[in-house]
Amino acid sequence: MHVIMARGVPLSQKRSRRAHIAGVFLGLVTSASWLLLRSAVNERLRVDSEHRQSHHIRDEQLGHQVEGILKLWSTDLHAGPVGCQLSMFESLNVDVTAQIDFSNCKFFVNRRGKDLCADKHSGLRFDRNRGYSLDPNPNVTRLRLFGYYRGDDEFRQADIVMCSHPVANCELYLPFDKSLIIYNTQRVEFGRNDEFIWWRQPHLKEDRHLRWRQWVTNLRALSKSERNVIAANNLYDVKHMEYLTGIKPQYIPSWCGHMPHEMEKDTYEPLRDELVLTPYRTNLEYAKDSIPHQGWPSKRSKAHYDPLEHAIFDGLRAISGNSSRLNLINMRTAFPPKGKFKTMQDFRDFRAVLFIPYVPSVMFFFEIYRTNVPILAPSRKLLGQWVAEHRILWETSYGNPDVLANGSLHALLPNPNKFDASSRKEWMKFYDVYAIDVFPHILYFDSWEHAVQIVEHTDFAAVSKSMRIHNIQEYTRIRGMWDVIISRIRQRKLKNDRPGEVNHFNTKKQSAVMSKQQPRSPSLQHELNAALAHEYGLAPLSIHVSLVRRLFCNVIKICT
Repeated sequence: MHVIMARGVPLSQKRSRRAHIAGVFLGLVTSASWLLLRSAVNERLRVDSEHRQSHHIRDEQLGHQVEGILKLWSTDLHAGPVGCQLSMFESLNVDVTAQIDFSNCKFFVNRRGKDLCADKHSGLRFDRNRGYSLDPNPNVTRLRLFGYYRGDDEFRQADIVMCSHPVANCELYLPFDKSLIIYNTQRVEFGRNDEFIWWRQPHLKEDRHLRWRQWVTNLRALSKSERNVIAANNLYDVKHMEYLTGIKPQYIPSWCGHMPHEMEKDTYEPLRDELVLTPYRTNLEYAKDSIPHQGWPSKRSKAHYDPLEHAIFDGLRAISGNSSRLNLINMRTAFPPKGKFKTMQDFRDFRAVLFIPYVPSVMFFFEIYRTNVPILAPSRKLLGQWVAEHRILWETSYGNPDVLANGSLHALLPNPNKFDASSRKEWMKFYDVYAIDVFPHILYFDSWEHAVQIVEHTDFAAVSKSMRIHNIQEYTRIRGMWDVIISRIRQRKLKNDRPGEVNHFNTKKQSAVMSKQQPRSPSLQHELNAALAHEYGLAPLSIHVSLVRRLFCNVIKICT
């Protein structure tokens, strides 16, 4: 008689065990008693204590002292936010492990020589844009990934979880005893109530307003814990989050550059006289008539293949002899045939770049500024004029969620998600390109004639040198901010890794009562809800029994 085996276990036994687990799970899923939650809390504290003690032993064996390695985990859907910090984090003895399902993950490599790309079949995935909002069933996705990550060895070893793109997906990690770094690089409503984004619209449902409110509730809970950090890499999103939620993040600019000792060797030696129109995407392919007064244009409404054909450049074309005085080229001409460059250092071959923002902050800006390549940019006055005349900057607003705060900013600023030129002008002072204390030496022009004069009379080598000196100093400043945060997390880790933790819930009397009345192994959903209550005092996650049954059917392959 042949016995079919599955990973060393007879298949019949494996099916029986799965059926037993499924039965227990589905039998408990509708129960929400206080005692069961207490039981789950006790079980979770016991497991966490055992894990911390084993982790403490491993650290001692590896020789990690006070300044030992911390492990940072990321499952962002864009590699830029965490990738731009790799060298700085490594200098602080932070090892980054990422499972990022986005194409640019291959451009960043951690201290172990591993890129940031997802190499596992499970976990958070891009999933045809559904990963940004955990769709199609967010609570089921949270339950599934809770079950997955708690058993993932790499994640279990992580001390820090960093969430940026989108920050709202840090809801996945609420049940875990980890320090969470909310490092906002986009609008805080991204992935929850972002109806202006055309590629997100197929996944938006009527519950988007509720999901936005729930996310703000969770974010407020996160912000009250000393183990977590709420930050943003640009002033706009600092103010934007404060305006909508009442939470004021810490401003920590992204680094995105070489180490200072490497930067000290940089010299300004361009090989070509042209200026490159940047960033890599400008949205100048859209004509005014294709852009709605409130919202984004259709992706199919592009009017220009070449952004330099946009009406914004009519004034430049009208200047006699401008082709020799301000030789502006697009990215495709600079890096033929598709405008793809190998590294940011490729821009050092050009005399300067001309940067026209299409959003308040973009990772490309940090990257190009750290190369010390001189940057020309329209003044706030000129950019405001272009907004009024051409309706640009529409991608600034992702959605129009409810304002859930009553702060002093409301008396000073209009709603940031208004598209009119007046509102946009009020918020421009928070754009990266206009943060002159953080990014000095940018060359602003009030007209195309002024831009030509700048090109003709500026000592670009001196500008590049000034940028280099500032960047070296800025590295030290930014690293200092991260050092304070990492040191605090490191001290918390050392404190929590000490053996002998007291389980405040697990008294002998309570244990005796619960052992008689409730099963010793609560279901996954109850364990998740217990963890949410224990870590942040959050309400249980509600999941309909039919959805849980479908999860079991799809994941554990038991369909009833």
